Amino acid sequence: MTGVLAPDEARQLRAALEGVTDSAVRDAFLRLLAVLEESPAAVVLPADELLSTQAVAEHLGVSRMTVVRLIDQGRLEAAGGGTHRRVRASEVERYLADRKAKRRSALASLAEDIDFDTPSDEVVTTR
Repeated sequence: MTGVLAPDEARQLRAALEGVTDSAVRDAFLRLLAVLEESPAAVVLPADELLSTQAVAEHLGVSRMTVVRLIDQGRLEAAGGGTHRRVRASEVERYLADRKAKRRSALASLAEDIDFDTPSDEVVTTR
């Protein structure tokens, strides 16, 4: 699921972008192209692309069994069942956005419990 964009593919894409007259569109695609060239972790997928549990695990940086548990818990929606479950790319991004929002909320809540009068060695309960 990962891989750096090949130089010849990048050249072809850059050449195709020369004909684009809208500079904002061209600049956006050139930035995207630069990221794809430089980062082996960057991947562009259609939102309705179905991913295997292993591909989802690699994207999330967790084990395949963790993905299976997330599906079983209803935290990730999957198509199919049994051993051949597939998760839409848009569902993975939704899960990541939810997880990020929960982390930010927890951090904000924790920050409310700490002020300038809180001793630096005081234990703050997080759970």
